[in-house]
Amino acid sequence: MVEPIDPRHTGGETMWSGHGFVRWLAAHHPELAHATPHLLRPAKQGLARYLGGKFMKPAAGQYRPHKHFTGRWQTPLGIVAVVYGPDRPSHAEALDYHPDAATVVLVQWHYDLYGLPELQAVDRDRDDLTYDPRWSELASHVGSPVPWWPAPLLNEEHLMEWKPGRRRAPAVVVTEPSWEPLYDMGYTQARGTALRVACLSVGHEIRSRAVKHAQEELDRLNEIKTKAADSNYAQRGKAERAFLTLPGFPDLEDPAEAEVGSRAVIRQGLAELCRRTEDLAVECLEQIKMWSSRDLPFGEAFSVTTQPATDAAAEWIRRLQSCSPTAIHRVWETQRQEITGTYTDPVTHSPVVTKQGHYMFRSTDEVSYHSYAPRRLPAGSVLAEVILDNPIWVRTQNGTLYPAPAVDGRGLSWGYQGSGPGTLATLIGRLLDNGATPALTYEDDINAEPHLEAFLAGKYKHGTVLSRDALLRIREKGPRLGPIDRLKIGKPQVDD
Repeated sequence: MVEPIDPRHTGGETMWSGHGFVRWLAAHHPELAHATPHLLRPAKQGLARYLGGKFMKPAAGQYRPHKHFTGRWQTPLGIVAVVYGPDRPSHAEALDYHPDAATVVLVQWHYDLYGLPELQAVDRDRDDLTYDPRWSELASHVGSPVPWWPAPLLNEEHLMEWKPGRRRAPAVVVTEPSWEPLYDMGYTQARGTALRVACLSVGHEIRSRAVKHAQEELDRLNEIKTKAADSNYAQRGKAERAFLTLPGFPDLEDPAEAEVGSRAVIRQGLAELCRRTEDLAVECLEQIKMWSSRDLPFGEAFSVTTQPATDAAAEWIRRLQSCSPTAIHRVWETQRQEITGTYTDPVTHSPVVTKQGHYMFRSTDEVSYHSYAPRRLPAGSVLAEVILDNPIWVRTQNGTLYPAPAVDGRGLSWGYQGSGPGTLATLIGRLLDNGATPALTYEDDINAEPHLEAFLAGKYKHGTVLSRDALLRIREKGPRLGPIDRLKIGKPQVDD
């Protein structure tokens, strides 16, 4: 049945979509049906059968990996390949992956007007034309309701076992980042140890979030199936839902749930993980950094180049101590060039690595240092000065230099009107009150220091030193300083 577009959306005129016209043409003029897209034609009589699935994994070093699952059906029109996965290939790539397929259908992650996952198809004999079949049309050609899995349920073992008519079965969720390495590491440690608790806790958090997401997606489609609705779109969605089957549901059995620990224990365990050296520890840290860095012992990443380097950066570089690589050092190996040296900052105990020729459009001989800011300064610290640089540096009254406390997501900057100067101003205000204040997070208000923020919106040279006294005067009186105050800010001078 071909229906016109809702006249509310066409100015009251009776109109059909392009897809609607093609469906009408294929149904009412059989002699022209061969010129229309395969899945928009009426299904031919004949037995369709499921040929099984293929699970595609990226090859090692492949630039554009496409990890996805494809269900394949033999139909009177030829082989129809239905592709699922968060990293789906393009239509052209899907045709290459399945050279015997007459039609490939990519199942999208966004939803159509009827509340169902959108389908996009292409036929081999017209590989320049993509079109949007309905689930009912796809089902009529493959001979049965078409399966759909939310992304967390695209478990290879579960997918490869599926076939039409199979009863719904639990599937262990798959996630990105992955929880499996964390469980592998955790279960090698004695029960109750901080490292075991940390790995199992973070892994369980990743896994349980995926379970929740999968269930929400399944509930969304079940809502279409069970809830009556009045609109044309809702009625069509309910009708189309009958041609879609849900073969899986998330496996809720997770033994790690019983070993989830407190944040303090998790932080202790992750600090130990950073000090380990085996490959599995590196893999675990890679997954954790993709998930959340909140419980890692170090804050936001930063880098320093030797040409040029401000006085503060050079001072920091001189104090670094060479050391053997640990897991937290080796995480940098996956980020473009290989590391050329491993160090520790003896003041913050942060790992430091060097790379050569890391940055494009700069000298290939240039050495760059990469590390992490502290989350906070030691208890009892008193702020003496702030140095505007990349990163921002702070010095305490005992003369010790630190990268300013910072965590991922809250950048510290100056020289413009925006969140960076606001965040830096708020941090400076807190450090003036308490030198051991923690780095700011997204939960913190960054509009607490209007005078400092107005001052930091100005243009200043890298290496500009702001003394405690100058910062206190700016905080109290605002950014308009007299000549004597400007001289007391520090060298190099503020630009006019």
